[in-house]
Amino acid sequence: MKKKVIDPNISSDLLEKDFYSLMDEEDPIIENAIIKDCTISIDSIRNVEFKNLVFKNVIFDYFSVPNAYLKDVKFDHCQCINAEINESALKRVEFHQCRMNGASFGDSFLEDVQFKNCMMDLAGFAYSKHKNVLFSSTQLKESDFYENTFKNIYFDQCEMSGIRFSNTSLKGIDLRTSNFERMVVDTENIKGAIVTQDQALGFLQLLGLVVKD
Repeated sequence: MKKKVIDPNISSDLLEKDFYSLMDEEDPIIENAIIKDCTISIDSIRNVEFKNLVFKNVIFDYFSVPNAYLKDVKFDHCQCINAEINESALKRVEFHQCRMNGASFGDSFLEDVQFKNCMMDLAGFAYSKHKNVLFSSTQLKESDFYENTFKNIYFDQCEMSGIRFSNTSLKGIDLRTSNFERMVVDTENIKGAIVTQDQALGFLQLLGLVVKD
C-alpha cells in the first residue's frame, strides 16, 4: 500500500539561528531557521507557532507547548523526553531518530506527520486525530492511543508490545510488519485489522479462545 504522507516543505536556504533570539513569549512565532546543537527549555508557553524550521541535535530540557501550531518542521536527532504537545495541530512535521519517551500529544490533530526511528515508549495520544501519519521503525512500547480517530495511519516495522488502543478502531490498519507480544484493544475494535496468521492467534486469545492443534 502506498503511504499517503507528505514531507515537510522546508526551505533549502535556511540559516542557523539562536532559538532564544527568536523567541518572544508575547508573540511566540518561531520560523525560517535551523536551530542546532543546543539545549532548549520551553515551559508551558501557550500558542507557540513553529513554521519552516529544522531542529537538529537539540536537547529539549523541558518542552511544554499547549495549543501549539507546527507546520513544515523537522526534528532531527533531538531529545524530547516527556514533551507535552497537547491540544495542538501538527501539519507536515517529521521526527527523525528522536528520543520521545513519555511524550504526550493529547487532544491533538496530526496531519502528514512522520515518526522515523524514534524511541516513544509510554507516549500518549489520548483523544487525538490522525490523518496521513507514519510510524516507521519506531518503538512504541506501552504507548496509549485512547479514543483516537485514524485516517491513513501506518505502523511500519514498529515495536508495539503493550500498546493500548482503547475505544479506537483498528479497521484497515496494517500491523503485519510490526511486532507486539501483547496489546490492549477492545474486542469490537479489532474487526478489520490486517494482521499475520501468528498475530491473529494472539488476538484470538483476547477473545478468550484456547487455540490447540
